[in-house]
Amino acid sequence: MNQIIKSFLSTHIKEYAIEDMKEDKAFEHFINRIIINKYSIERFDPDTIMTDDGEKGLDGVAIIINERLITEKEELESIIANDSEIDVRFVFIQSKTSERFSSSEIGDFIYGVKAFFESKEKRPTTNEKMENLISIKDLVYENSISLSSPPVLDLYYVCCGKWSDTNGIQKRIDIEIQPLIDNSDFSKVEFYKYDSEKIITTFKELKKKISRSILMEKRATFPSINGVKQAYIGFVKCKDYIKLLEDSDGNILNNIFEDNVRDFQGYNVINSEIKNTLENDEDQDRFAVLNNGITIVARGIQITGDNIEISDYQIVNGCQTSYVLFDNQSKINQNSYIVIKLIEVEDSSIAERVIYTTNRQTEVKSEAFISSNRFHKQLQDYFNSIDPNYKLYYERRSKQYDLDDSINKNKVISLSILIASYIAMFLNEPQSTHRYYGELLSSYKNRIFLDTDCYDVYYISTYYNYFVEQQFRIQHISKELRQYKYHIICAMRCLLVGKSINYGKAKKQKREFDTLFTIIKDERKSKQTFSTAIMCLKEVLNKTSVPEQARYRSKEFTNELLSEIDKVSEASNSTEYLKVGDIVHCTVSGVDKTFVNVTIKTEDIRNYGFIHISNVANKWIENLLDEVKIGEIFQAKIIEDIDYSNNHGWGLTRIY
Repeated sequence: MNQIIKSFLSTHIKEYAIEDMKEDKAFEHFINRIIINKYSIERFDPDTIMTDDGEKGLDGVAIIINERLITEKEELESIIANDSEIDVRFVFIQSKTSERFSSSEIGDFIYGVKAFFESKEKRPTTNEKMENLISIKDLVYENSISLSSPPVLDLYYVCCGKWSDTNGIQKRIDIEIQPLIDNSDFSKVEFYKYDSEKIITTFKELKKKISRSILMEKRATFPSINGVKQAYIGFVKCKDYIKLLEDSDGNILNNIFEDNVRDFQGYNVINSEIKNTLENDEDQDRFAVLNNGITIVARGIQITGDNIEISDYQIVNGCQTSYVLFDNQSKINQNSYIVIKLIEVEDSSIAERVIYTTNRQTEVKSEAFISSNRFHKQLQDYFNSIDPNYKLYYERRSKQYDLDDSINKNKVISLSILIASYIAMFLNEPQSTHRYYGELLSSYKNRIFLDTDCYDVYYISTYYNYFVEQQFRIQHISKELRQYKYHIICAMRCLLVGKSINYGKAKKQKREFDTLFTIIKDERKSKQTFSTAIMCLKEVLNKTSVPEQARYRSKEFTNELLSEIDKVSEASNSTEYLKVGDIVHCTVSGVDKTFVNVTIKTEDIRNYGFIHISNVANKWIENLLDEVKIGEIFQAKIIEDIDYSNNHGWGLTRIY
């Protein structure tokens, strides 16, 4: 690979703290990130895209549904239950550090893709991670009635060399993918050749603030508005507007709609009407007056004549119109205009107000606005106030830290991770964390993000989550246990402060936080607690009757884990630890004809014992008072555990 890509890879490695990863694997991690970032509107871990060792031909597999990366069947079931339509993309990636495009490797890549869609009896043996993805794929097609259209299939072959159409490989690609194109299971099949130039361009798109120019001949300037640097409203040709929407591959830029709060809703009644307008020449000429227009918030606006350059911009209202225009751009003529409102704000609070008000005009899911309320703004301030040695970054707005190379991306906490961590750790419900965060917000609305909660517990739950992730990376613990990471943080909290649930009780939450934070800052104690939690988890996994595939999402399994934690905690806190065979120090407390009564010097509450005359000395004894005195201290060995009518005592023998 060339020096530029090496430098980009080096930046990526530092951001994700994967210095111990081999270069070829780190490169796959890097490529999976920059490609899937184009699809997902939410933060994701590139590890979840990577295939396990031994998966021939495929280095990355992603299933994108309604612009979210889906890794569990339960997530898809939640979307099907809550969304009227689903939009599905299957994305496959093969990444090579070599500088030569290989026809045979491309053939293996396409074979791997075809095998993914084969029936179980026909496809080759694969691993658990791939089988899980295949089960999601099967569920997609089982619910085809919910599909807005057949899924899109995107294939990316990435190589550090330079692509040439004269190398003859394109013909093989065309032949190999034709059966996929002919397959009615897909609405579209695309094969992308990513050479060194495309890698560089794609990484820059991820890292650089997006900047585009548009021609706005007819515009009006807004009067002075407090908090707004400048603002304009005017007419832009629809064809010119589309240039704001596309990336270097000619695909739509998903990340410019992050603040719009609503995903594209497919061709519902309203969007179908917009499409019909474009298909009618007369209506298309009237588009500017028939459509509500677009609102764009930008960090920078530069005017040069009739040209306006906007940078770091978000389309905060008009996502539906934008998608329909992009999807039907071949039908658009030069006489079609759209009204655009451009706003450059001086601070983020004004931008958030614009987002809220422009999107409240239509029905929007409540979870879209949750991160903009007071609690979350102050929670972000709390995260920012933490000691740098234990700092995490609460990402209220999706991908807001992507442009900062100095931030370890493993320390960036999304809203979905925050919710899952808190529910698992402080509500004792790790089995619920696989569900879509919007569904969790609704189900737990009376137990999370309460005004009477303290911020500390939200932070500490995510820090324990981060700590556990680090232990999996450092200690190379079995991957099978990683799906139970939320069970582990629940177990750690219960081991340290008990399992009582205290939502809305700030004082009790603060006391728990103080203990939990003290422990996590102590390397020995934190690792010891983690190890104990792992041992408890393994113990329950070995004896549970809950079916294997259902365990991590089973309430019954969680209860079994909590019961195991109770046993460990009870044993740890007990002062009853003496047992037969122990050597102890005794104080003589009484003497009669045949027994010496002793008090054992111990913290165990069962500290009463006695020594029979035959066990006092290795000789014949006429009178015990000739051998022992009241208050005398000596060593003895416990030889018997006796319970007379619940009056416990130890039988001992004196040691000389």
